[in-house]
Amino acid sequence: MIGLLLYNRKGAPLVVGLSIVAIGLTLWHQSKYDSEKVKVQVTDFRPNDIEKYEKCDKAFRPDSVAMSQSGYNIPVIPYGALDRFTVLTMVFNRFQSYREVIQHYICMPFVDRLVLLWANQEVDPPTRESVNVSCSEKLFVHRLKSAALTRRFANFPEIQTDAVFNVDDDKLIPAGDVQHAFEVWKKYPWGIVGYEGRCCTGTAPNWSYGPYHISRTYRLILTSAAFLHREYLRLFDEKCPAEVRADIDRNKNCEDILMNFLVREHCKCSGVFYVGSGHFRFPKHIQHSGDLSHKPDHNAHRTGCVKKFLNLYSKTVNFTASKCLYV
Repeated sequence: MIGLLLYNRKGAPLVVGLSIVAIGLTLWHQSKYDSEKVKVQVTDFRPNDIEKYEKCDKAFRPDSVAMSQSGYNIPVIPYGALDRFTVLTMVFNRFQSYREVIQHYICMPFVDRLVLLWANQEVDPPTRESVNVSCSEKLFVHRLKSAALTRRFANFPEIQTDAVFNVDDDKLIPAGDVQHAFEVWKKYPWGIVGYEGRCCTGTAPNWSYGPYHISRTYRLILTSAAFLHREYLRLFDEKCPAEVRADIDRNKNCEDILMNFLVREHCKCSGVFYVGSGHFRFPKHIQHSGDLSHKPDHNAHRTGCVKKFLNLYSKTVNFTASKCLYV
């Protein structure tokens, strides 16, 4: 044991072993990890929340009449007792990291199931036994018939909860942050609740896609880590125009932007809720060098998608900006 020589107030020497310090740090990290599992206390929905948020989001209020006549059962009032959600993640070729992603989320007490969408057509999907993680009874593997990106949004039969947490296979978000977003979503289940907002600056037709921090406003919520109602998965599958679907699958981009437009069209409101508290990290063996988001033309392509969708939904979507931070 390596010792540290310290002195008390009377000048007497004290020897403190580094092993004791290490034990203390270990206990601190364990308590920090355990604290993530504690239920997050979020204030209940109150009627004046609508007035509060309309001040920073002019299109906050959903059209309950239009939604009730849409054929999709998406509520416009807060959920009461709802304590489970489904984690939905799509895997193509990150074979070294998907197990870590599964293990990170699957044992969270409020996770009903983790549905793993297996998109690789050349490699057989894993089984519960081969994944070999705790809580494996909550793992459901769905092999996709193609690697089409739009297949990440479909109402798969394995999903048994209204709340769906869509998360990319490279994001590990602490349990406390996940539950915080879940509690916010329960108050606003007609929209998308997530940690990453994106803004679009300029005016029609000269829009420019960019990060949230440029204007301190946002118009989009990335679905790489976001909650939404499972009926929106069915809506996307049924209402995604064939030409748009083909373009998304060909370029492997903009499916999340389209989902934002479909949500706005459905609720006749902004439908975006930014919680801004997701402190995510990456799996140990992840590599981002070949990711689509790191390509030099990524933002330019997404700017083109925004312009295209604004033209397509010009009569049905209010693309107003929001400054709200939801708690």
